Amino acid sequence: MRIAIGGLSHEANTFCPKPTTWNDFASRSVVRGEALFEGVAGTNTERAGALAVLTERSDCEVIPTLLASALSGAPVQADTFHALLDELLQRLSAALPLDGVLLVLHGAMMSTDEEDATGVILREVRRVVGPDVPIVGTLDLHANVTAQMVACADALIGYHTAPHVDMFETGEAAARILLATVDGRVRPRMALRRLPMIVPSENARHTDGPLSEVIGMARELEEQGAILHGGVYPVQPWLDISDVGCSVVVVTDGDVGAAERHAERLGRAFWERRAAFGVDLVPADEALRRALERPAGTVVLCDSADSPTSGATGDSNVILRAALAAEPLSGRVLLNAVDAPAVSRAVAAGVGANVRVRVGGRLAPAFFEPVTFTGYVKTISDGVFWFKGPGARGTVQSMGRAVVLTRGEIHLVVMERAVSQWDPELYRSVGEEPSDARAVQVKSPAAFRAAYGAFMDEAIIVASPGPSTSDLMSLPWRRIRRPLYPFDADATF
Repeated sequence: MRIAIGGLSHEANTFCPKPTTWNDFASRSVVRGEALFEGVAGTNTERAGALAVLTERSDCEVIPTLLASALSGAPVQADTFHALLDELLQRLSAALPLDGVLLVLHGAMMSTDEEDATGVILREVRRVVGPDVPIVGTLDLHANVTAQMVACADALIGYHTAPHVDMFETGEAAARILLATVDGRVRPRMALRRLPMIVPSENARHTDGPLSEVIGMARELEEQGAILHGGVYPVQPWLDISDVGCSVVVVTDGDVGAAERHAERLGRAFWERRAAFGVDLVPADEALRRALERPAGTVVLCDSADSPTSGATGDSNVILRAALAAEPLSGRVLLNAVDAPAVSRAVAAGVGANVRVRVGGRLAPAFFEPVTFTGYVKTISDGVFWFKGPGARGTVQSMGRAVVLTRGEIHLVVMERAVSQWDPELYRSVGEEPSDARAVQVKSPAAFRAAYGAFMDEAIIVASPGPSTSDLMSLPWRRIRRPLYPFDADATF
């Protein structure tokens, strides 16, 4: 059998002011052809999991096409999206005939001309391969699953975890269902339930809290053999579009009625827990004070409103301002911000120099303003590091050039380009050890917990503005369809 693998992955945030262009994909990951097989071993990725299953079969020829991803951000520019999609389709066309297609997707991808870019990808792949070739896609747990996506795929398989640690297993599950479909051993049938609600990400975790209870119900159904897969999607909430909402997708073997019943039950359980996703926010100065008053230990200052993996720009300096106002500090504080001009000035000055720079607030001026920082250039780095924790283990991150500027107990990492902040290797790669610090700024709502949990004593969610704030009602929504929770008390499921 001939199985093609490829995909396009990006998570949109319509409140992010920085456009997502070709350079955002090129600087992150664009892999073509045989290169899809390279550098995969040991990585916690959907591609690795899928290939582990597909390559086990001696009768399976895996046809690599195009796999491209960019860090979360504003909707992808139309020309970039269509160039990537056209290349994927051309490579699939050249690979025909095919017995199956496995697509690595996110599920909350948008372009400037397509609100449901993931649905468009699936629709166009279906057009190329025809109605009888099975298509199975992987999705992030924060996918915005649409009717078009479900209609154009045979099965959609999502993460069961947040923090995301099961990418490999998701790829494995998708590949197994695809092979079973091609062999005729299963006939996937899907049911989608959309919920008129969006929820913050901080308390949408599989480890504890309301989401864990619903995911647990879905996994129990899988373990019982009642369903092939139960996807619970708390959605990327920062999508100001008409068709957005949390959802449940159930995949069964040939039984549409059972899929509908289980999806209804899971959706109802999800809806009933909607109020439990609320977030307790702490002002930056109070959060810093609480961290420094502890006699020992490390506190993560969760700056989720500026999370690059939620589509923010990474250039918030709200906690930095609080640290400067509180000097002298009684313990080490690790902070970070994106600011390419500040990096250039520090690099030009060189290690050992003192510099005065304006930091942060350049990329998202509606939320932040630059702050003046005078400090010592401690470190200059190429900004490349690898994740070593459970989430996306083995993947490469590139900050561009990065510098460490110190001022008393403030150690500030300034980078040219935003990266995922799930892993403490961001700091370790430039010589800073988070477990030795009293407070560590992490720009991530929940995914950081998998890697930082080994040594952090507490996580405080900081009240801060930003494109990915958990204070959803503070954002300038214009296009969402109402009623929608939490905006409308009369929203019903």
